[in-house]
Amino acid sequence: MTDGWKYYNHAAIPVTAPHEEVNLLPIKDGSIWKLRGRPLLARWTTDWDCGHKTNWWYIIKDEPLDIASLKSKRRYEILKGKRNFEVKKINPFVYAEDLFTVTIEAYRGWPEKYRPEVDSKEFKNDILNWSGQDVFGAFDRKDGALSGYARLTDYESYAEFSVLRTIPETERLAVNAAMVAGILEYYGDRLKNGFYINDGSRSVRHETAFQDYLEKYFGFRKVYCRLRIKYRKGVGLLVKCLYPFREHVTDKTKIGSQISGILKMEEIRRN
Repeated sequence: MTDGWKYYNHAAIPVTAPHEEVNLLPIKDGSIWKLRGRPLLARWTTDWDCGHKTNWWYIIKDEPLDIASLKSKRRYEILKGKRNFEVKKINPFVYAEDLFTVTIEAYRGWPEKYRPEVDSKEFKNDILNWSGQDVFGAFDRKDGALSGYARLTDYESYAEFSVLRTIPETERLAVNAAMVAGILEYYGDRLKNGFYINDGSRSVRHETAFQDYLEKYFGFRKVYCRLRIKYRKGVGLLVKCLYPFREHVTDKTKIGSQISGILKMEEIRRN
């Protein structure tokens, strides 16, 4: 890992918090391109919470949840979820089998082409990599069954959603509302003191329904900023050539989807 950067999905991205200034020296001296994985581009943001609308943003919650201030429909949904489920921080090793079951059930609700294959042994071994994350479980108040779970990585100044999985049949009982409310209550005192919860940046391939849900029901907000991109030598020229034809690039194949995503980011960067 180059100082302050890591490789992720063909790109070099900062390991610093979104609101912190990025170390640009590896870009200036070219060492960024030596990252293991051979990134095609480096991507970062500037002008965090700039105060006016831009085409790039993060979805965050930076104040405690006040259920009483919400619209009646949204308040009802959250209170229904809290009546049906108890949300608490858990030790994932104790609930490994239940976590796997929830994951499998959650994926069954996904469109088949997006549905990943999950091996029980590999999933349970992967729990070893969850160290440093806060794991929350939503338990049915009637039978005590685990109905959903969430993982957040705590970076001291902010926490970031990694995963939220629920059993589809429990969604009508407002398990998602219970889960998010429970997480916000857990971090409540820290949210009073400059801490925030981050659900990530704007998606370039599709609108994210979960982020819309967080905004409407829980008062998450868009933090506008500027997207910056630096391309590896040769990649920038290719992007420049393809850019005028970006509307004709199909995303029906894996490589097409990746190219389409890069061109969409380039459009956002230019705007």
